[in-house]
Amino acid sequence: MADFRKPWERSEFRSSSDRPPRPGFKKPWEKRGGDDRPPRGGGFKKPWEKREDGDRPPRREGSFRKPWEARPEGGAEEGGEERRPFRPARRSEGFGGTFRRKPWESPDGRAPSRPPRSGFRKPWEDRAEGGEDRPRRPWQDRGARSGEGRTPFGPHGPKRKPRAAAIPAEGELVYGRQPVREILRAGRRAVNLVVLSDGVKDSEEVLEIKNLCAERGVRIEFYKREDLEAWVNGANHQGVVAFCAEFPYCEVDEIADALAAAPGNAVVVVLDHVQDPQNLGSILRTCECAGVLGVVLPVDRAVAVTPAAVRASAGASEHLRIARISNLVSALERFKGAGAWITGLEAVPGAKPYVKVDYKGKACLVIGSEAHGICSPVRRKCDFLSRLPLLGRVNSLNAGVAAGVALYEMLRQQGANESEENFPAVELPPEPETAEPDPAALELPPETESAEPEPAAAEPAPSSFE
Repeated sequence: MADFRKPWERSEFRSSSDRPPRPGFKKPWEKRGGDDRPPRGGGFKKPWEKREDGDRPPRREGSFRKPWEARPEGGAEEGGEERRPFRPARRSEGFGGTFRRKPWESPDGRAPSRPPRSGFRKPWEDRAEGGEDRPRRPWQDRGARSGEGRTPFGPHGPKRKPRAAAIPAEGELVYGRQPVREILRAGRRAVNLVVLSDGVKDSEEVLEIKNLCAERGVRIEFYKREDLEAWVNGANHQGVVAFCAEFPYCEVDEIADALAAAPGNAVVVVLDHVQDPQNLGSILRTCECAGVLGVVLPVDRAVAVTPAAVRASAGASEHLRIARISNLVSALERFKGAGAWITGLEAVPGAKPYVKVDYKGKACLVIGSEAHGICSPVRRKCDFLSRLPLLGRVNSLNAGVAAGVALYEMLRQQGANESEENFPAVELPPEPETAEPDPAALELPPETESAEPEPAAAEPAPSSFE
């Protein structure tokens, strides 16, 4: 342990000059003299050192040459070396020998060679003419070569969706037999064209549509049913479509004037931001059947009278006065000036049951939206608030159902049930006549005597209580 020292301990040599010289070792930055340089063995020189032709060591036969080094002409038989590929890629005994070679390199390095194909060809490569298995590109027709029965994607390929015909006319597209018939009956819109689908049956509604088109001079055309479905985005069109002008709205003053001119009972409906076209159509149909003078809709955050609403109302919207206004409060003030009492249908604390509100005379019914009900400014303008009984766990009714219940209670109080004329009966279609059965066919055949004797009745068992 006497010779061992830690790195921080000083040795007996105080400077580098006191250290004993190392035998033959020098650091890279220490210079060597010409005589001190050890001789190179094997003629090794660094890449930047020049060599002379006589100083270059001879190459072994078949040794590796770089691609840019010249090779002697000829093969091994003529005294030259055998040419080898540059950077061989893989080893394969059946393809190009046992040394590594790229697929596109040939064994002799001169011409590329490919393994024989076993009948496989790419789709764009031509085959022999007249072959039945000649492939076709995806955009080429398949099927019979003569052109008969050939389909765009082949007999077993996917069927392309047929392209719909172009829309033949301008205007709002209203669909359904009943809506189109009511549009033609009302005569408030200009109808540009009526389209019927191929194969539609001549029912009572279709025949009336054809007669009304003939009276008004409206052109009728026939298209495929798929075209009509594409035009209405898959809605139930019932084989009838009409291209007509937009819905004709009226002014609020027109409804207010009709309310003021009414001699007795009259009803006006105000819808506060109803956004569902199905609910709007249902309310409009109920209003038309209840004899409402007019309906008021807000412009913002509310649905308009769209083709879907017309379809839901079964065309009843064509016979109603419908106004759109930006401020419902001003419309309510206008109706109050015409002598109407405002009643809001809202289930809030303090609202009366709907049967205990007086609806006689001139009345205005306000129905709120499906989600938020009646807004606060409109609610403050109402003279009464009424609510419907709810016995289940759901806290509200559909807007269309609530409107129907309230409107028919208003009709009951106004005396609409006292007249038989207000209850029209719909005539039932005549039943098909059926031939009466022949009474002789209903008679049973006479009983035939049987050779077998009837079994004797079994005697009752004696009772144990006797």
